[in-house]
Amino acid sequence: MNRKEFLKQFGGGAVLALTVGCLGGCMGASDTSPVISDLDMTIDLTDSNYASLQNNGSYVVIDNQVVVARTASGELVAATRTCSHEPRKLIRLRNDRWYCSEHGAQFTLSGTGLNSEASNGLQVFQTSQNGNQLRIFS
Repeated sequence: MNRKEFLKQFGGGAVLALTVGCLGGCMGASDTSPVISDLDMTIDLTDSNYASLQNNGSYVVIDNQVVVARTASGELVAATRTCSHEPRKLIRLRNDRWYCSEHGAQFTLSGTGLNSEASNGLQVFQTSQNGNQLRIFS
């Protein structure tokens, strides 16, 4: 069936439905990022899995859900791994900012968006260090 026959048989309503469906599915899913409301975990900073956290500016990913980083000044911070622009698990620390490598969304360490891709902000978790134990919680 060619385009003219399709339009004649199904009418403009089918075309409108297809167009609206595609636009809705192709737009950024900015409000679909899951919020982790019950996070409470503790990591041992002497564990070899977290060795890079000894270096300022480094980060580790835990269970592909949380990114923990040591800022340039040595502060330990944590955020969701899921970007609020589109639900991609690509958040990392870059130049003391949370950064998503998918579309370039940038957030302050407290989660405030710094560009249009980051307008919804980022979920940041609280951290508390007691010796070599780092607690990360929401």
